[in-house]
Amino acid sequence: MIFNKTIKLNQVKKICILSAVNIRHMSLISIYTDILKEHGADFDIIYMDKYGEEEEISAKNKYVFVNIIDSSKPRIIKAFQYLKFRRFAIPLLEKNKYDFIIVWNDVAIIMFADYLAKKWKNKYCLNIRDYGQQKVKWIYNRFSKVIKNSSFTTISSEGFRSFLPEHEYVQIHSLNLSVLKNADIRTSLREKNKPIRIAFIGNIRFFEMNQKLLELFKNDDRFQLCFFGTNANQLETYAKENAIRNVQFHDTFPVKDTHLFLQETDLINNLYGNNSIALKYALSIKLYHGLYLRMPILVNNDTWGEQIVNKYGTGFVMHEMNTDFKEKLYSWYTSLDFSTFNNGCENYLRKAKHDNQVFESIMIKMIE
Repeated sequence: MIFNKTIKLNQVKKICILSAVNIRHMSLISIYTDILKEHGADFDIIYMDKYGEEEEISAKNKYVFVNIIDSSKPRIIKAFQYLKFRRFAIPLLEKNKYDFIIVWNDVAIIMFADYLAKKWKNKYCLNIRDYGQQKVKWIYNRFSKVIKNSSFTTISSEGFRSFLPEHEYVQIHSLNLSVLKNADIRTSLREKNKPIRIAFIGNIRFFEMNQKLLELFKNDDRFQLCFFGTNANQLETYAKENAIRNVQFHDTFPVKDTHLFLQETDLINNLYGNNSIALKYALSIKLYHGLYLRMPILVNNDTWGEQIVNKYGTGFVMHEMNTDFKEKLYSWYTSLDFSTFNNGCENYLRKAKHDNQVFESIMIKMIE
Protein backbone atom coordinates (compact mmCIF):
# COMPACT_ATOMS: atom_id res chain seq x y z
CA MET A 1 0.00 0.00 0.00
CA ILE A 2 1.32 3.47 -0.85
CA PHE A 3 0.97 6.07 1.91
CA ASN A 4 0.77 9.83 1.58
CA LYS A 5 3.18 10.79 4.34
CA THR A 6 2.45 14.51 4.02
CA ILE A 7 -0.89 14.06 5.77
CA LYS A 8 -0.85 13.97 9.58
CA LEU A 9 -3.87 13.02 11.61
CA ASN A 10 -3.22 15.64 14.28
CA GLN A 11 -6.91 16.34 14.65
CA VAL A 12 -7.65 12.80 15.83
CA LYS A 13 -7.56 12.48 19.60
CA LYS A 14 -8.66 8.91 20.19
CA ILE A 15 -9.17 5.97 17.86
CA CYS A 16 -10.27 2.53 18.98
CA ILE A 17 -10.33 -0.90 17.36
CA LEU A 18 -13.24 -2.98 18.65
CA SER A 19 -13.03 -6.72 18.07
CA ALA A 20 -14.75 -9.82 19.43
CA VAL A 21 -11.92 -12.10 18.26
CA ASN A 22 -8.31 -12.64 19.28
CA ILE A 23 -5.55 -10.62 17.64
CA ARG A 24 -4.23 -13.78 15.97
CA HIS A 25 -7.52 -13.93 14.02
CA MET A 26 -7.12 -10.30 12.92
CA SER A 27 -4.27 -10.91 10.49
CA LEU A 28 -5.37 -8.10 8.15
CA ILE A 29 -5.85 -5.47 10.84
CA SER A 30 -2.43 -4.19 9.72
CA ILE A 31 -4.16 -2.65 6.69
CA TYR A 32 -5.71 -0.22 9.18
CA THR A 33 -2.95 0.07 11.75
CA ASP A 34 -0.27 0.73 9.13
CA ILE A 35 -2.22 3.78 7.96
CA LEU A 36 -2.60 5.02 11.52
CA LYS A 37 1.08 4.56 12.31
CA GLU A 38 2.26 6.18 9.07
CA HIS A 39 0.23 9.27 9.89
CA GLY A 40 1.06 9.55 13.56
CA ALA A 41 -2.29 8.45 15.00
CA ASP A 42 -2.32 6.42 18.22
CA PHE A 43 -5.03 3.86 18.78
CA ASP A 44 -6.44 1.66 21.53
CA ILE A 45 -7.84 -1.83 21.11
CA ILE A 46 -10.68 -3.50 22.99
CA TYR A 47 -10.97 -7.19 22.24
CA MET A 48 -12.13 -10.53 23.58
CA ASP A 49 -9.56 -13.22 24.31
CA LYS A 50 -11.16 -16.65 24.09
CA TYR A 51 -7.88 -18.58 24.50
CA GLY A 52 -6.32 -16.93 27.55
CA GLU A 53 -3.11 -15.92 25.79
CA GLU A 54 -0.92 -12.83 25.71
CA GLU A 55 -0.81 -11.21 22.24
CA GLU A 56 1.09 -8.29 20.80
CA ILE A 57 -0.22 -5.32 18.84
CA SER A 58 1.13 -1.77 18.54
CA ALA A 59 -1.76 -0.20 20.45
CA LYS A 60 -1.34 2.61 22.96
CA ASN A 61 -3.78 0.91 25.34
CA LYS A 62 -4.93 -2.70 25.20
CA TYR A 63 -8.16 -3.66 26.95
CA VAL A 64 -8.54 -7.44 27.01
CA PHE A 65 -11.60 -9.34 28.15
CA VAL A 66 -10.55 -12.93 28.85
CA ASN A 67 -13.56 -15.08 28.02
CA ILE A 68 -12.59 -18.71 27.42
CA ILE A 69 -15.02 -20.26 24.92
CA ASP A 70 -15.58 -24.01 24.85
CA SER A 71 -16.28 -24.79 21.18
CA SER A 72 -18.09 -28.00 22.16
CA LYS A 73 -20.84 -26.11 24.03
CA PRO A 74 -24.25 -25.47 22.39
CA ARG A 75 -24.48 -22.31 20.31
CA ILE A 76 -26.93 -20.62 22.68
CA ILE A 77 -24.51 -20.99 25.62
CA LYS A 78 -21.64 -19.60 23.56
CA ALA A 79 -23.85 -16.66 22.51
CA PHE A 80 -24.49 -15.73 26.16
CA GLN A 81 -20.75 -15.94 26.83
CA TYR A 82 -20.06 -13.52 23.99
CA LEU A 83 -22.58 -11.05 25.42
CA LYS A 84 -20.33 -10.70 28.47
CA PHE A 85 -17.85 -8.94 26.21
CA ARG A 86 -20.47 -6.37 25.21
CA ARG A 87 -20.98 -5.48 28.90
CA PHE A 88 -17.19 -5.13 29.24
CA ALA A 89 -16.63 -2.99 26.14
CA ILE A 90 -19.46 -0.42 26.20
CA PRO A 91 -18.39 1.28 29.47
CA LEU A 92 -14.84 1.58 28.10
CA LEU A 93 -16.05 3.15 24.86
CA GLU A 94 -18.08 5.72 26.75
CA LYS A 95 -15.47 6.43 29.40
CA ASN A 96 -12.69 7.01 26.88
CA LYS A 97 -14.83 9.13 24.52
CA TYR A 98 -13.24 7.92 21.30
CA ASP A 99 -13.45 10.03 18.18
CA PHE A 100 -13.59 7.05 15.83
CA ILE A 101 -14.11 3.30 16.18
CA ILE A 102 -12.87 0.62 13.78
CA VAL A 103 -15.20 -2.37 14.20
CA TRP A 104 -13.52 -5.62 13.27
CA ASN A 105 -15.56 -8.44 11.71
CA ASP A 106 -19.09 -9.74 11.80
CA VAL A 107 -19.25 -11.01 15.38
CA ALA A 108 -18.53 -7.55 16.80
CA ILE A 109 -20.87 -5.93 14.27
CA ILE A 110 -23.80 -8.14 15.33
CA MET A 111 -23.07 -7.68 19.05
CA PHE A 112 -22.79 -3.89 18.97
CA ALA A 113 -25.04 -3.00 15.99
CA ASP A 114 -27.84 -1.25 17.88
CA TYR A 115 -25.46 0.54 20.22
CA LEU A 116 -23.20 1.82 17.44
CA ALA A 117 -26.06 2.99 15.22
CA LYS A 118 -27.66 4.91 18.09
CA LYS A 119 -24.67 6.34 19.97
CA TRP A 120 -21.86 6.58 17.39
CA LYS A 121 -23.52 7.55 14.10
CA ASN A 122 -20.91 8.39 11.42
CA LYS A 123 -18.12 7.89 13.97
CA TYR A 124 -17.28 4.27 13.16
CA CYS A 125 -16.41 2.06 10.23
CA LEU A 126 -17.25 -1.62 9.75
CA ASN A 127 -15.06 -4.39 8.38
CA ILE A 128 -17.03 -7.33 6.93
CA ARG A 129 -14.80 -10.31 6.19
CA ASP A 130 -17.23 -13.21 6.20
CA TYR A 131 -20.83 -14.34 5.91
CA GLY A 132 -22.41 -13.49 9.27
CA GLN A 133 -25.80 -15.19 8.81
CA GLN A 134 -27.18 -12.08 7.11
CA LYS A 135 -29.85 -14.15 5.39
CA VAL A 136 -31.49 -14.56 8.82
CA LYS A 137 -34.02 -11.71 8.96
CA TRP A 138 -33.21 -10.26 12.40
CA ILE A 139 -29.48 -10.34 11.69
CA TYR A 140 -30.03 -8.75 8.27
CA ASN A 141 -32.01 -5.96 9.94
CA ARG A 142 -29.23 -5.32 12.45
CA PHE A 143 -26.67 -5.14 9.65
CA SER A 144 -28.89 -2.79 7.62
CA LYS A 145 -29.14 -0.28 10.45
CA VAL A 146 -25.51 -0.35 11.54
CA ILE A 147 -24.22 -0.16 7.94
CA LYS A 148 -26.53 2.75 7.13
CA ASN A 149 -25.18 4.75 10.08
CA SER A 150 -21.49 3.99 9.55
CA SER A 151 -18.95 6.40 8.09
CA PHE A 152 -18.03 3.66 5.65
CA THR A 153 -18.18 -0.12 5.44
CA THR A 154 -15.57 -2.36 3.84
CA ILE A 155 -15.97 -5.83 2.38
CA SER A 156 -13.23 -8.32 1.54
CA SER A 157 -15.09 -9.83 -1.44
CA GLU A 158 -17.46 -8.37 -4.02
CA GLY A 159 -19.40 -11.61 -3.67
CA PHE A 160 -20.72 -10.40 -0.30
CA ARG A 161 -23.04 -7.98 -2.08
CA SER A 162 -25.29 -10.97 -2.80
CA PHE A 163 -26.35 -11.25 0.87
CA LEU A 164 -25.69 -7.76 2.28
CA PRO A 165 -28.07 -4.76 2.20
CA GLU A 166 -27.63 -2.49 -0.81
CA HIS A 167 -24.93 0.03 0.02
CA GLU A 168 -21.87 1.79 -1.38
CA TYR A 169 -19.29 -0.63 0.00
CA VAL A 170 -15.52 -0.23 -0.22
CA GLN A 171 -13.58 -3.36 -1.11
CA ILE A 172 -10.39 -4.11 0.80
CA HIS A 173 -8.13 -6.72 -0.72
CA SER A 174 -6.36 -8.96 1.79
CA LEU A 175 -2.88 -8.06 0.58
CA ASN A 176 -0.80 -8.11 3.76
CA LEU A 177 2.60 -6.87 2.66
CA SER A 178 3.94 -6.87 6.21
CA VAL A 179 3.62 -10.68 6.21
CA LEU A 180 4.88 -11.13 2.65
CA LYS A 181 7.82 -8.70 2.66
CA ASN A 182 10.34 -11.37 3.70
CA ALA A 183 9.19 -13.98 1.18
CA ASP A 184 10.75 -14.33 -2.26
CA ILE A 185 8.65 -13.49 -5.30
CA ARG A 186 8.93 -16.44 -7.69
CA THR A 187 10.39 -16.10 -11.16
CA SER A 188 9.59 -19.65 -12.24
CA LEU A 189 7.52 -22.70 -11.34
CA ARG A 190 8.76 -25.86 -9.60
CA GLU A 191 11.25 -27.89 -11.63
CA LYS A 192 9.56 -30.81 -13.38
CA ASN A 193 11.77 -33.45 -11.78
CA LYS A 194 10.81 -32.36 -8.25
CA PRO A 195 7.56 -33.03 -6.35
CA ILE A 196 4.98 -30.25 -6.44
CA ARG A 197 4.54 -29.00 -2.89
CA ILE A 198 0.83 -28.33 -2.26
CA ALA A 199 0.54 -26.41 1.02
CA PHE A 200 -2.32 -25.32 3.24
CA ILE A 201 -1.15 -22.49 5.51
CA GLY A 202 -3.39 -21.32 8.35
CA ASN A 203 -6.00 -22.61 10.77
CA ILE A 204 -6.81 -26.14 9.58
CA ARG A 205 -10.46 -27.24 9.60
CA PHE A 206 -12.60 -29.56 7.45
CA PHE A 207 -10.68 -32.66 8.52
CA GLU A 208 -12.76 -35.12 6.51
CA MET A 209 -11.98 -33.30 3.27
CA ASN A 210 -8.28 -33.01 4.14
CA GLN A 211 -8.10 -36.69 4.99
CA LYS A 212 -9.57 -37.48 1.57
CA LEU A 213 -6.89 -35.28 0.01
CA LEU A 214 -4.20 -37.20 1.88
CA GLU A 215 -5.63 -40.48 0.61
CA LEU A 216 -5.88 -39.19 -2.96
CA PHE A 217 -2.25 -38.06 -3.10
CA LYS A 218 -0.96 -40.87 -0.87
CA ASN A 219 2.69 -41.69 -1.66
CA ASP A 220 2.45 -40.25 -5.20
CA ASP A 221 6.02 -39.02 -5.55
CA ARG A 222 4.95 -36.31 -8.03
CA PHE A 223 3.40 -34.43 -5.10
CA GLN A 224 4.05 -33.49 -1.49
CA LEU A 225 1.12 -32.40 0.69
CA CYS A 226 1.95 -29.84 3.38
CA PHE A 227 -0.21 -28.61 6.24
CA PHE A 228 1.19 -25.67 8.20
CA GLY A 229 -0.87 -24.22 11.04
CA THR A 230 -3.16 -24.88 13.99
CA ASN A 231 -4.49 -28.48 14.08
CA ALA A 232 -1.84 -29.80 11.67
CA ASN A 233 -0.91 -32.35 14.33
CA GLN A 234 -4.27 -34.06 13.94
CA LEU A 235 -3.64 -34.64 10.25
CA GLU A 236 -0.09 -35.74 10.97
CA THR A 237 -1.46 -38.47 13.25
CA TYR A 238 -3.81 -39.59 10.48
CA ALA A 239 -0.95 -39.70 7.96
CA LYS A 240 1.18 -41.85 10.27
CA GLU A 241 -1.67 -44.24 10.99
CA ASN A 242 -2.24 -44.69 7.25
CA ALA A 243 1.43 -44.88 6.19
CA ILE A 244 1.25 -41.69 4.09
CA ARG A 245 4.84 -40.55 3.56
CA ASN A 246 4.77 -37.73 0.97
CA VAL A 247 3.68 -35.18 3.58
CA GLN A 248 5.00 -32.40 5.78
CA PHE A 249 3.38 -30.86 8.88
CA HIS A 250 3.94 -27.99 11.29
CA ASP A 251 1.40 -26.97 13.92
CA THR A 252 0.63 -23.47 15.28
CA PHE A 253 3.11 -20.71 14.40
CA PRO A 254 3.12 -16.89 14.80
CA VAL A 255 1.78 -14.84 11.89
CA LYS A 256 5.18 -13.19 11.46
CA ASP A 257 6.62 -16.59 10.41
CA THR A 258 4.14 -17.11 7.56
CA HIS A 259 6.78 -16.28 4.98
CA LEU A 260 8.90 -19.24 6.10
CA PHE A 261 6.17 -21.69 5.15
CA LEU A 262 5.35 -19.88 1.92
CA GLN A 263 8.97 -20.49 0.92
CA GLU A 264 8.21 -24.24 1.14
CA THR A 265 5.19 -23.97 -1.19
CA ASP A 266 4.69 -24.36 -4.94
CA LEU A 267 0.89 -24.59 -5.13
CA ILE A 268 -1.38 -23.05 -2.50
CA ASN A 269 -4.16 -25.24 -1.13
CA ASN A 270 -7.28 -23.09 -0.78
CA LEU A 271 -9.76 -25.98 -0.79
CA TYR A 272 -12.52 -25.36 1.74
CA GLY A 273 -15.53 -26.70 -0.15
CA ASN A 274 -18.53 -24.88 -1.59
CA ASN A 275 -21.44 -26.14 0.49
CA SER A 276 -22.20 -22.90 2.34
CA ILE A 277 -22.68 -19.21 1.56
CA ALA A 278 -19.56 -18.38 3.57
CA LEU A 279 -17.41 -20.71 1.48
CA LYS A 280 -18.94 -19.67 -1.83
CA TYR A 281 -18.36 -15.93 -1.60
CA ALA A 282 -15.27 -15.37 0.55
CA LEU A 283 -11.86 -14.51 -0.88
CA SER A 284 -9.09 -16.03 1.19
CA ILE A 285 -5.87 -14.31 2.23
CA LYS A 286 -4.21 -17.28 0.53
CA LEU A 287 -5.37 -15.97 -2.85
CA TYR A 288 -3.31 -12.81 -2.32
CA HIS A 289 -0.31 -14.75 -1.02
CA GLY A 290 -0.31 -16.63 -4.30
CA LEU A 291 -0.83 -13.57 -6.49
CA TYR A 292 1.90 -11.53 -4.82
CA LEU A 293 4.47 -14.33 -4.64
CA ARG A 294 3.53 -15.77 -8.06
CA MET A 295 2.31 -19.14 -6.83
CA PRO A 296 -0.78 -20.76 -8.38
CA ILE A 297 -3.70 -21.60 -6.11
CA LEU A 298 -6.20 -24.47 -5.84
CA VAL A 299 -9.86 -23.46 -5.41
CA ASN A 300 -13.22 -25.22 -5.40
CA ASN A 301 -15.72 -24.84 -8.20
CA ASP A 302 -18.84 -22.73 -7.66
CA THR A 303 -16.97 -20.18 -5.52
CA TRP A 304 -15.95 -16.55 -5.93
CA GLY A 305 -12.35 -17.77 -6.05
CA GLU A 306 -13.20 -19.79 -9.16
CA GLN A 307 -14.31 -16.62 -10.93
CA ILE A 308 -11.01 -14.90 -10.08
CA VAL A 309 -8.66 -17.71 -11.12
CA ASN A 310 -10.59 -18.39 -14.33
CA LYS A 311 -10.62 -14.72 -15.33
CA TYR A 312 -6.95 -14.10 -14.57
CA GLY A 313 -5.49 -17.57 -15.15
CA THR A 314 -3.93 -17.76 -11.71
CA GLY A 315 -5.07 -21.13 -10.40
CA PHE A 316 -6.74 -24.49 -10.88
CA VAL A 317 -10.35 -25.39 -10.06
CA MET A 318 -11.29 -28.66 -8.37
CA HIS A 319 -14.72 -29.94 -9.39
CA GLU A 320 -14.49 -33.40 -7.84
CA MET A 321 -11.88 -34.95 -5.59
CA ASN A 322 -10.88 -38.01 -7.61
CA THR A 323 -7.98 -39.49 -9.56
CA ASP A 324 -9.03 -37.59 -12.68
CA PHE A 325 -8.62 -34.32 -10.77
CA LYS A 326 -5.13 -35.31 -9.62
CA GLU A 327 -3.99 -36.21 -13.14
CA LYS A 328 -5.45 -33.05 -14.67
CA LEU A 329 -3.81 -30.96 -11.96
CA TYR A 330 -0.39 -32.45 -12.66
CA SER A 331 -0.80 -31.95 -16.39
CA TRP A 332 -1.97 -28.35 -15.90
CA TYR A 333 0.85 -27.39 -13.54
CA THR A 334 3.64 -28.94 -15.60
CA SER A 335 2.41 -27.26 -18.80
CA LEU A 336 1.64 -23.85 -17.25
CA ASP A 337 3.43 -20.96 -18.96
CA PHE A 338 4.95 -18.84 -16.21
CA SER A 339 4.97 -15.64 -18.26
CA THR A 340 1.23 -15.86 -18.94
CA PHE A 341 0.56 -16.76 -15.32
CA ASN A 342 2.71 -13.84 -14.12
CA ASN A 343 0.76 -11.39 -16.31
CA GLY A 344 -2.50 -12.60 -14.78
CA CYS A 345 -1.12 -12.02 -11.28
CA GLU A 346 0.02 -8.51 -12.17
CA ASN A 347 -3.34 -7.60 -13.70
CA TYR A 348 -5.27 -8.55 -10.57
CA LEU A 349 -2.72 -6.97 -8.24
CA ARG A 350 -3.08 -3.65 -10.07
CA LYS A 351 -6.81 -3.72 -9.36
CA ALA A 352 -6.24 -4.73 -5.73
CA LYS A 353 -3.70 -1.97 -5.08
CA HIS A 354 -5.97 0.64 -6.68
CA ASP A 355 -8.94 -0.42 -4.55
CA ASN A 356 -6.83 -0.40 -1.37
CA GLN A 357 -5.58 3.10 -2.15
CA VAL A 358 -9.19 4.24 -2.52
CA PHE A 359 -9.89 2.74 0.92
CA GLU A 360 -6.86 4.50 2.39
CA SER A 361 -8.01 7.88 1.08
CA ILE A 362 -11.52 7.36 2.49
CA MET A 363 -10.21 6.28 5.87
CA ILE A 364 -7.89 9.25 6.22
CA LYS A 365 -10.68 11.63 5.25
CA MET A 366 -13.11 10.11 7.72
CA ILE A 367 -10.85 9.88 10.76
CA GLU A 368 -9.51 13.40 10.33
